Amino acid sequence: MSNTTTTLLTIAAILLSPVIALELEKLLEEYRGTRNRKLQIFKTLMTYRAMPLAPNFVQALNLIDVEFTADNQSEKEVRVAWKILFDHYLNYSASPNPEEKAATLRASLLLAMGRSVGYDFDEVYLKNGAYLPVLHGNVEQELHSIRREFLEVLEGKRKLPVAIFEQTFPDLVEKKPAEPPQPPKGE
Repeated sequence: MSNTTTTLLTIAAILLSPVIALELEKLLEEYRGTRNRKLQIFKTLMTYRAMPLAPNFVQALNLIDVEFTADNQSEKEVRVAWKILFDHYLNYSASPNPEEKAATLRASLLLAMGRSVGYDFDEVYLKNGAYLPVLHGNVEQELHSIRREFLEVLEGKRKLPVAIFEQTFPDLVEKKPAEPPQPPKGE
């Protein structure tokens, strides 16, 4: 190679290397951001998998189509699992034993999503491995029952019982005797 060619290549390398480095950094940052958003969706679904009515769980489900868009096999499996679960939710009341089927389909979705983002869980763990204290479940059911019955009152399907009863309960706070009015000072 001649000195001129070597010099030109050196100058080109000096001028282009910062541009190439910046472009590579942008690509890496975009990859990290995409991966982090997918991980956030997966972790949210894992966190709330025992509470599928939780708003965070529902929001994460709705983000699947936005973030898992790559044209590779693992993300296609995620989208297919989500479509099957979504279809089940749309036809929930028509399905025999819908809660059990939904739990199985959620586990299948989490299994596909976990594999896509680099986790290796088994389907039994995903279906049964979440901790949810019984009291939390009871509270959720009670709140749901209260909302449903209150809506029935508002819709005129249920009556709100009202009763008048005699005041036989002790006062919660003792009443202080009224003090006689004091004459104004200076008179």
